[in-house]
Amino acid sequence: MDLRKNKGLTQQIKALEKDLTFENPLKDSRKIFWTNIIDGINDIWSSIQIIFEQIDLVKPALAKVQRTRDELGGKPEEAIRLINFLNSRNRQKLEKL
Repeated sequence: MDLRKNKGLTQQIKALEKDLTFENPLKDSRKIFWTNIIDGINDIWSSIQIIFEQIDLVKPALAKVQRTRDELGGKPEEAIRLINFLNSRNRQKLEKL
């Protein structure tokens, strides 16, 4: 019986030593940490994609605005009116023009 008690105590001591090394809590913390990071990225990914799509749409419009500014050069009032006109139209309306 004494051996069984000693064996049981030895196992309990080993289990306590393992808990004291923070091995399991660190694993759990890392898992929670990375899960939160991945969830955060997934939550904002669609917004990031929309931003890049908008940038791709704005680039040609800015080029057209600059080309118009260059063409109107010495006529700032006309340039301002034309730029305001272009800025007030969406892509489909501009393509029809």
